[in-house]
Amino acid sequence: MAIEATVGEPGYPPAVIAIDVGGSSIKAALVTSDSAMPATRRAVTPQADETALVNAVVAVARELAHVAERGGTPALAIGVAAAGIIDEVGGVARQGANLRWRDTALSERIEAGTGIPTTLMQDARAAAQGESIFGAGRGADSFVSVILGTGVGSAVVVDGRPLRGAHGLAGEIGHLRVDPNGLPCGCGGRGCVETVASAAALSRRFESATGERLPAEEVLRRAAGGDSLAGRLWSEAVLALADALAAVVAVVDCGLVVVGGGMAAAGPQLLDQLRPELARRLTLSPPPALALAVLGNSAGVLGAAAGALGLLGRDDVIRAWRELPAPAAAVRDPFGVEGSRPARA
Repeated sequence: MAIEATVGEPGYPPAVIAIDVGGSSIKAALVTSDSAMPATRRAVTPQADETALVNAVVAVARELAHVAERGGTPALAIGVAAAGIIDEVGGVARQGANLRWRDTALSERIEAGTGIPTTLMQDARAAAQGESIFGAGRGADSFVSVILGTGVGSAVVVDGRPLRGAHGLAGEIGHLRVDPNGLPCGCGGRGCVETVASAAALSRRFESATGERLPAEEVLRRAAGGDSLAGRLWSEAVLALADALAAVVAVVDCGLVVVGGGMAAAGPQLLDQLRPELARRLTLSPPPALALAVLGNSAGVLGAAAGALGLLGRDDVIRAWRELPAPAAAVRDPFGVEGSRPARA
């Protein structure tokens, strides 16, 4: 196969496909060796069953593979970032609190559907990798990356690489228990950070209290406008996040926390409340600096692209990326709702 003949060949300018499978949307891009993103796609994440979910990922991969072929630079590898419990070595998505994984051999099934070698990463680790290369974590010896989206994902980066751990869960705070009597979590636990501090949780808790269903962004807007209930729910989310972050910061002794995901759009409304709460919980060392993620919805995609390059043995390209500015397409955030397009089946 042509792909096999060029994998890892020095000097060959690889293009890869990068896909980030989240609880709400699938984001994907064709990424070239100069870190450009000439084609991007966004699709709604199917919630019906595992088959529909896998088929949607394969459809996005196929479409971008066709784009790469038409452009004269075939994609040599696919990197996939996925939420949930991910066996990165085996390429298997074991399970997910917000996704329909059921010991899903995702890498194998994407390879079967595209003919392109595929590697799998946990989505929070991929986002942390993206921020380490191009974003707010660039130049930091170590940092914690937190993604506040449909769920709460996180990872610890040391020397430019996200830690994996024995089961691919190093640095994961979303399922730390902060309230033993709290709400049931999709992971099977109770009172996890994700049941309080995620966007889905904020929306769900507001609806439970009022009967009014609102997206988390609107609950935040009401909190900023002085709504007492929205303000209380938001404060509880920040306190839960501070509890979890204090635990991981105390263990790894990092000097930076990077916060991304949809909830990070709250900006100062988040960081100004989180900063003093985190400081109060850390008594042995100065609190870490807090920064908003730079890459937005592109972080996981760029991290997955780095994973694909690693599969090709092209760490030289990743090192070169660390000297480049963030891709212009990533800064513009092509994966927002405005101006995006769904993938074709």
